[in-house]
Amino acid sequence: MCRKLYGRAGPLQPSDLTAKARIREAALELFSQDGAAATSMRSVAAKAGVSPSLVVHHFRTKAQLREAVDDAVVAAFGDALGSIDLSGTAEEVAAQLEAGVSGLIGGNRAVRDYLVRSVLEAGPASERLFDALMDLVDSGLATLDASGHLVHGLDVTWRSYTAVFVILGPALLHRQIAARLGADAFAPEVVRARSACNMAILHHGLFRS
Repeated sequence: MCRKLYGRAGPLQPSDLTAKARIREAALELFSQDGAAATSMRSVAAKAGVSPSLVVHHFRTKAQLREAVDDAVVAAFGDALGSIDLSGTAEEVAAQLEAGVSGLIGGNRAVRDYLVRSVLEAGPASERLFDALMDLVDSGLATLDASGHLVHGLDVTWRSYTAVFVILGPALLHRQIAARLGADAFAPEVVRARSACNMAILHHGLFRS
């Protein structure tokens, strides 16, 4: 049996069709477009096709609804990385990691836009989501390190931050990137070129030794 980086299945699944899941997905879409502060529970209910009372029944408050959205987003990252096979070479593992993260960030605009909105705003909710993402990255890199796939001697704290910079950088700067390139920052060909460069830098560095 091959070893995996993450083993749990996140709740952001197309087959997850319960009313509670529809409410959460509707909230994610609206939060990503308008921000959590500007989104009402009633508008989430309308988007999900349920009654406002059902939203309150499942989540009670908008703060709890936002926590559920945050948990689903973090679980989606864990799920995107869950199929990575650690029994391959370092290059194969790195390629799987890049593909999994790029697929989630590039393929799910609601997740991408929500992350950007959330990490740029100040407050406990934003910090909670960022801390959860950092914990996920810390755990994943520790597993990769124990499996012998990482370079020894890297600062444990800053290797995690560097990974998050690579993940979130294109999402945070996608408008500026698009304006400069004259192309969508998450168009398939742009993502492929960016991923190839990321892999080259991660494996060989930027400066000559």
